[in-house]
Amino acid sequence: MLFERGDFMQGENPMANNQIEEINVVLNEIKDGQELLSNQSQKNFKEIMKKLMKMQEYNEISDMTNQVFEMRLSNIEDFLFRLEGYIRSHN
Repeated sequence: MLFERGDFMQGENPMANNQIEEINVVLNEIKDGQELLSNQSQKNFKEIMKKLMKMQEYNEISDMTNQVFEMRLSNIEDFLFRLEGYIRSHN
């Protein structure tokens, strides 16, 4: 119980006691709701972080793949320019 019956009043007051009990019930419900929300938020945060890490890994792989293709295309372009120069010089 968050509030004790004698915390606010020295005598026995059934109405005050009932109100204190109702307040305690509401406060406990709020506390439970906040704990549930906190746990759900932590779970969502962990899932989001996992997804961000996967996206980062994908982007790194994509960057490496693009670098390989760019290098291959550059090599092909160089070869074609040299081939064109060779063809012109032998005609």
